[in-house]
Amino acid sequence: MKKIAILGTIALVICAIAVAGCTSSTNSNQATSATTQPNAFFEQYLSAYKNGLYSDSNQTVQAWELNWINSTSARVQYTVLNKTTSVTVNADETFMVFPTTQDATNYVNAMNLTAYSLAKTVYTGGAYQIATGHAPQVYKVYQYNEGNALDISAYQLHEIQQADNIVLVATAKELS
Repeated sequence: MKKIAILGTIALVICAIAVAGCTSSTNSNQATSATTQPNAFFEQYLSAYKNGLYSDSNQTVQAWELNWINSTSARVQYTVLNKTTSVTVNADETFMVFPTTQDATNYVNAMNLTAYSLAKTVYTGGAYQIATGHAPQVYKVYQYNEGNALDISAYQLHEIQQADNIVLVATAKELS
C-alpha cells in the first residue's frame, strides 16, 4: 500500500505542478543574466509555474532554483514536502519554448519514447492557461518509472509534457 502511495505522490507532484499555478500572484524571484534574455511569454509561463508550486496548500516548497540555459530553455530544480503523506520529492525539470506548436511536437516526436506511455491528454488548467489566457490545443504527458518502487532510493519517475509550444522534460525522486 505504501508503494502505491509513494508512486502516486511522485506522479502527483510533477503533474500537479504542471497544471498548477491558478493564482494571480506575480511574485517572482527569478534571476536573469544580461546575456540570457528569455522571451516575455516564457518568463511569464515560468513565473506562473513557480507561483503554482508555492501556492499549493498541500505542500511546502523546501528549495527552488531556476537556471536559464538560453533564451528558450531553462532548468528548474525544486524539493517539496507533501504535507499529507510526509513524503519529500525532488524534481529536476528542463523547460523549452518553441516558436510554434508544430516545432514542439516535432521535438517530442523525435525523442526516444520507447519506455514511455501516454499518461494524459486532457489539460485541466494551470501555468500555461495563466500565461496565455487559454488552454493549450495540444497537450500530452508521457511517463515511465525507472527502478523498483519497493526500493525508493533507486526509483525515479520520468515525464515528458507538451502544452502547445512548451515542452517539459522532468525527473522526480522521493528523498524520504
